[in-house]
Amino acid sequence: MTTVKPRHPETRLQSDWLFLLEKLPPNQWYSSDYAYKTSGWLNVHTNIRKRQRILRQLSEEYLMGALNWDNYRSQVLQRIGTHVLKLHQHHSVEDHGFFPEFVSSYPQLKTGFEILERDHVRLDALLDELQSLNDELAKAQQEDKALADRLHPNLITGSDFLSQHLTDEEDLVVPILALR
Repeated sequence: MTTVKPRHPETRLQSDWLFLLEKLPPNQWYSSDYAYKTSGWLNVHTNIRKRQRILRQLSEEYLMGALNWDNYRSQVLQRIGTHVLKLHQHHSVEDHGFFPEFVSSYPQLKTGFEILERDHVRLDALLDELQSLNDELAKAQQEDKALADRLHPNLITGSDFLSQHLTDEEDLVVPILALR
């Protein structure tokens, strides 16, 4: 039997927590046998990644001069509000519903789910900061490049950490969903 490795190079998950990936490797997550159980979760994560990527791209385009202030501001304002709301809702459902249920079924994964819950605390703080910056953006009637310069690092940090978190979460959760 081969040892399964986490899919993200900076994971905090231990290899022995990934025993379910041996039964259901990622290349089977969308197979006809499992897609009806796994695709909902994976699609939510795909949409989170897409929203984060678009925000980061808009920020980069504005800072490089490829997008004017009015377009940047209007697109970012709406997207951040939606992104923050949906991520807070997603974390709440996981922390109060799914994760306790999964730990009950697989107590040996408790520490892994505690890591994911701590990630949610850190992500929620980043989201709160992002929302605060977005509130400033909503009040900015004139172009404020300094505000955009402050917002961009949050999007970078958020994107990088979110990528790691979502991959770690999928490595633990998706096999549980599929194999129950």
